[in-house]
This record gives sequence, structure tokens and C-alpha cells, in this order.
Amino acid sequence: MAEPDPLLERFKRLAGTLDPDDVPELDDKLATARSYLAPYVKGYEVPQPILDDCVLNVALDLWQSKDARNGIVAVTETGVEPFRISSDPLRSAWPKLRAAGIPAGMGIA
Repeated sequence: MAEPDPLLERFKRLAGTLDPDDVPELDDKLATARSYLAPYVKGYEVPQPILDDCVLNVALDLWQSKDARNGIVAVTETGVEPFRISSDPLRSAWPKLRAAGIPAGMGIA
């Protein structure tokens, strides 16, 4: 059996779920987030706290998008409020990666 992702407990709190049934999906979202980020951080020295922050933010966007039909959803105490989840899975990571000195997400082909 594979070791759980070291960010899993933090991610569970951020995602707002402590349901054990969600753990495989949460773990999958963390692995997917790391896969999305890998090509952009390869060859760069990214401090672990920054990389962890990027992984958690991307994974959280992926987790929230599972309930967002057409990218829109927000459930509050008073009902449903719209907000858009970007189709770019790295939208929350681009500014953080650039702040760490990685020229990522700048639209350069």
C-alpha cells in the first residue's frame, strides 16, 4: 500500500471534509496537482512551503470543480451563490510560481 500524501491532512481541512470515503479522491487530486505542476518546476529550486502551497491550491481547485456544473457553484448558509471555477487547473499557481522566480503561465509558447 502506498504511503499517504504528506499534504493529505492539510488538504482534508482545506477541502472541508473529514469523511474517510473522500480520502482516495482527495489523494488523487493531490497526485494530479503534483503532475500538473511538475513540468513547470522541473529544473528550478522551489522552496518546499511554496511548492506545498501551490499543490494545495491546485488540488483544492480540482476538488471544488467536481461539484461545479459549467464551472459555477457556491453553497452557503443562505443558499447557492454562483462563482466560477476556472478551466485552467493551474490558475491559482501561476502568480505564486512567478513570485518564486519561475516564468510560468505567461502565455509564452
